[in-house]
Amino acid sequence: MLKKIEIKHEFSFNELCSRLKNVKLRGFPDVRIYRDANMRISCPPVMSLFTPQPCVYTPILNRVRELSDFFSEKGIDIFNLTGGVDYLATDEKHEVTEWTLIPPVVEVVPIKFNSDKGLDYSRSLAPELVSLMKEKGYELNPELKNLDYPEYEQFKGQTALIPIICDGSHRVEVGEQRKGLQTMVLVTSPQRGFPYYAAPKPYSSVHEELNSEKSDKTHVLTSPGHKLLYRVFPSGGIQNGNVRPPTSKETYV
Repeated sequence: MLKKIEIKHEFSFNELCSRLKNVKLRGFPDVRIYRDANMRISCPPVMSLFTPQPCVYTPILNRVRELSDFFSEKGIDIFNLTGGVDYLATDEKHEVTEWTLIPPVVEVVPIKFNSDKGLDYSRSLAPELVSLMKEKGYELNPELKNLDYPEYEQFKGQTALIPIICDGSHRVEVGEQRKGLQTMVLVTSPQRGFPYYAAPKPYSSVHEELNSEKSDKTHVLTSPGHKLLYRVFPSGGIQNGNVRPPTSKETYV
């Protein structure tokens, strides 16, 4: 349980962009996925968004509500950020962790929809990604071909720009439950060839679970390379608590 927070630094949208432009990929530490991207603050309708994981977890939703109360006492609305906040969190065991709070990040990226069902990533992979996949034996997840939702109908047989939540999905859900406008960072034109590591599913499929071990992500790549394309936000100075180096199982190159 969170006992207190201490704000260390509030920063502007310009600094937020600078940090995001330094975010690396887990499997490609030389790639700065947002380095040349365009970014802006927007309030998109939540139901127009897509999410990599429709499953959201009750304990984390409650944590977001708790954080909202703590920040409100300091005059900060976590659902309407235009920059960010570095802060320290102290729990009931007096353990202190370092965090950075920024608006949810939404990548607007081209996705190829098959004419019948499923998604086709085969032509959207960078040569260096294809090379590494061949070297390590990673493949595109065959489950991608079976994905089908009513929201896909309008895109079938096309390549469409899809807004996918890449960070802050639990805050988006709490904000949606509160029925208020939310600010988000819309990122257009991230580096091509390195798609988000899990496929976009319509926000209408979001559901709440008590068990945080449940997951309904459809990874773009097969295991053990399924997090090769993971956006490592701490690499851009966006801290997420107990930051640790990848374990041997999480090291792909």
